[in-house]
Parts: sequence; structure tokens; C-alpha cells
Amino acid sequence: MLGLGSSLALGGAPSEWTILETSPEVWWKFNTGQTTPDIDADGDTDILWADQSGNDRDGTGGFTTSIIDAKQGSFSGGAWQSDDDNSFLRIGDGTLSLTDDYTIFMVFTNANNQDTIIGGTDAKDFYRFGVGSAGAGRIRHANNQNNLTFDEDPSTGKVMFKILRNASDELIITQNSTTGVLDAVSISSAAFACARGPAGAAGIADGFVYELIIYNRAVTDAESALIEADVLYRNSLTAD
Repeated sequence: MLGLGSSLALGGAPSEWTILETSPEVWWKFNTGQTTPDIDADGDTDILWADQSGNDRDGTGGFTTSIIDAKQGSFSGGAWQSDDDNSFLRIGDGTLSLTDDYTIFMVFTNANNQDTIIGGTDAKDFYRFGVGSAGAGRIRHANNQNNLTFDEDPSTGKVMFKILRNASDELIITQNSTTGVLDAVSISSAAFACARGPAGAAGIADGFVYELIIYNRAVTDAESALIEADVLYRNSLTAD
């Protein structure tokens, strides 16, 4: 325990520990696995963010049945940058469905300006911050909508958010590990389709996604402490 405590105090997870020990469904790791191959063989480069979870859910830019060059965005400084709010990264083949409890960690530049940070292939599933005001949000599960009022307005700029839906269908959103922007509130029990991160149309306008980790379960408090410390350290962030 001494080694664990010392490591966390310094802002990182233990050196021998890895997020892979928590079996994520998706892990787009900061500044890792980012390449620009010509995926569709049309003579230009395409965005590819290799999934580090081992589940082959790579992030591909603007990919539906074919690459959409205008919606791919680009890589910059170890992150993915959108060209406008229509840019998005497809999560693997788009069949990831989060049922019951789940956990999402995401580092991105929050503008409190209708940022749709993750969602399905259409408007039936999404998480959107800044709906009408900085302190409001909206989520949909299979088109079942919940409007949210945050306990405190999320910070703007580069921020890590943890989104947890527990077994009681309660939602808890925290920012940079220690600041709770939303205490537990009841939400839809429907499954959540994870196909894009961020979603296109009202996505992150000219913003950045630095890291994305998805679990089809609620991570434990002990796991969360390690995951958060590791992500914050790697992305040069500190707990609020």
C-alpha cells in the first residue's frame, strides 16, 4: 500500500499497473496508436486511432460505409482535433451497446457550447453538455431523453469527465476526479449505443479529444482511483 499511496500522491498510477487490468471495452490512449493510413485506398490519408483495449474498436474519422474526408478531423499534439461540429470518430464497427451499468472516461476540450461528446449513429443516443446554458446537459438512451442541471457548471478547456450509470439507473458525472458536477439522478434504463466519440452534428466544434475509455460496467471505487490518476497524469491534468 505504501507504493500505491506514494504513486497516487505524485499524480500517477503505480508503474506496474495498467488500465488493461480493468478490461475496458474501448481505450483510445493519448498520443498512442495515432496514424494516417489510406484506409479507403483513394490516394489520401485517413484518420486511425488504434484501440489499445485489444477489442479492435479503432477510431476512424468520419467512417460510415466509407470514409468521409470532410468529417475526419486530424491529429494534433497527441490528440484528435475536429474541423467543425460535424467531425467525428467512429468507434470500431459501431455495434457497442452499453447495457445496465456503465462507465465512460473522456478527456476533451469542453466549451460549454452544446458539445455532444459521445453518441450513436443518430440522435437517439448521446451525451451533450451546454444545452441552453453552461450548467445544463441532455442525454438520450434509445431516444429516451433526460435533461440535466449540473450541481456546478463544468469547467471549460481541457477536462476529464467520468460518466457513471450505476445498477440503480442513477447517473453521476465527475470532473477531474474530485469535483462532482452532477450527483446521482435517475435516468433512462435503456441501453446506450456507443458508435461515435464525439458524435457528429453538434459535436465538439474545433475542439480536441485527448483520451477515451469505455466500460460496459460500473468500475469500482478502487479501480476508478487508479484509472483517474493514470489518465490525469498522462494528460497533464490535476484533480480539482
